[in-house]
Amino acid sequence: MDMNNKQLLIRTQLFIAIAVLFILFFAENVYSQSGKWVGSWSCAPYAAGATNVPPPPYLENNTLRQVVRVSIGGDSLRVKFSNKTSSTPVTIKAVNIARSMGGSLVDASTLTPLKFNGNRLVTMDAFSSVTSDPVAFDLMPSMHVAITIYYGQAASNADMTSHVASRTDSYILEGDHAASADFEGSVVTAHWFHINTIDVLAPDTAASVGIIGNSITDGYGLSGGLQNRWPDIFSQALLDDPRTNKIGVLNLGIGATHLTGPSPTAGINRFQDDILSQSGIRWAIIFYGTNDIGAGVPASTIIEAYEKLIADAHARNIKVYGATITPFKGHSYYSEANEKVRSTVNEWIRTPGNFDGCIDFDKAIRDPDDPERMIAQYSNDGLHPNVEGYALLGKSVPLDLFADTENK
Repeated sequence: MDMNNKQLLIRTQLFIAIAVLFILFFAENVYSQSGKWVGSWSCAPYAAGATNVPPPPYLENNTLRQVVRVSIGGDSLRVKFSNKTSSTPVTIKAVNIARSMGGSLVDASTLTPLKFNGNRLVTMDAFSSVTSDPVAFDLMPSMHVAITIYYGQAASNADMTSHVASRTDSYILEGDHAASADFEGSVVTAHWFHINTIDVLAPDTAASVGIIGNSITDGYGLSGGLQNRWPDIFSQALLDDPRTNKIGVLNLGIGATHLTGPSPTAGINRFQDDILSQSGIRWAIIFYGTNDIGAGVPASTIIEAYEKLIADAHARNIKVYGATITPFKGHSYYSEANEKVRSTVNEWIRTPGNFDGCIDFDKAIRDPDDPERMIAQYSNDGLHPNVEGYALLGKSVPLDLFADTENK
């Protein structure tokens, strides 16, 4: 090849390279401007505790598959992982997301690798979190998806980050099975570890509602991975209504926690991270206070906490709805003094001008002949609803509270 031809070839290759870079830059900017990130699923991360660590063979150098139900769908997503409670790093060697086919099985054709700054491997430092790069994925509304993590370093100890009350089976296999369709022979554990949030790229009109509460929101008494907590029922109702079918629902309930107090799991201390920091958040629901009343916290302290959370949310232009505290006569929490506190708090929640709106769970589930008690057919133990009771609560949320389009 003579010198002129070589120069022509070099110029042609340079032109092609510049054209490709321009196309990629243009496509990236179109992509980034075609919508916004909105939360479709989340769980509140907290320390597992000594009795809720993964069983043998544990997580280190092994693979964990976890199944979740999203709310709204989209064609691109990103996943956040958390190590916020642990003093030791966690290394993810590979992670895939796929459509769940039930149990530990996934649709192999949908297995999609997640990357972090272009790499499959990522290390979460102590007390930190990481979010995957955006990836194309056909996420349908209310889809069950499996997140499969192949770990490197991953200590199974009391401060490891988890959501203990997943009400859903997760699956552990020895070695690298991140790309396996089935997990035959896996060890089952009914907890989530390290997964935190799934965001979807959604239209500008989409938004999410974050729910903060305790065991009734977390689904106490449910099992089998049926995703039938009251927020799941509420989510499906939103999806079924054309006015609200672009609204994601994020369940940030943690069982056995208080609204008030010094604990990092108290609602007042985690509201910023668990609710206000979510992508696309437009509404918050506060359904908290039962455990505080059971512990003797006065109504004034509970109401002061509500006022602080409302102010924090309003500073971010987020509407806040209060859910009334459900009856607990027949449970050990009940006393005449505690019932008076519950009544005082519920009266404040119902009073216009305090919250931006009221979700009256008390009215929905109380026995009309004995209003201090749940309707028997909806009660589990006098404090928590049963399966039918959770469905009743989820269906009782007024969708009109979320159909207002003035801010969309």
